[in-house]
Amino acid sequence: MGGIAATMLSSSIRMRMLGCPQKWEMPLISVVKVNVDVTVFNNKTRFGVIIHDSDGFILEDSEGYMEELMSVEWAKLDALIEGITLAHSLNFDMVIFESNCASLVNHFRKHRNYITLLGHRVKDSRGMIDLVVEADVWIDRDSNRVADKLCYITLNNHCNFSF
Repeated sequence: MGGIAATMLSSSIRMRMLGCPQKWEMPLISVVKVNVDVTVFNNKTRFGVIIHDSDGFILEDSEGYMEELMSVEWAKLDALIEGITLAHSLNFDMVIFESNCASLVNHFRKHRNYITLLGHRVKDSRGMIDLVVEADVWIDRDSNRVADKLCYITLNNHCNFSF
């Protein structure tokens, strides 16, 4: 994986306060950002994952569509797992994962022994994320517009696509 050691998740998660609107910030050179977002509407769930480089260029995209209703937390966790898998398959050394789901980020920050199914799934996912992660950032929805718009487009068209 390129020789750059990923830091442990517990020491690398940063949370931003949502006091004022934010914009998407480009990562440092040699760091990529993975934006994940989910749309749940009319018993249908749609997720989007977009990987950007330090110039804002989209390196990879993944979309998923399911004809079932699930909680937003579960859907965002599935999107995050898809982003982790995609980043790992592309052998990126330093990755910043961005999601606007505060409860999911808090699950990742707190290394507790959860007794819920979601907690156990987060624990399993944490092992995956330790392989590639430099940081995990919680952002507001305005900073995740591209992934959000792709979710709505594919939800309205009932399709999956990737570019």
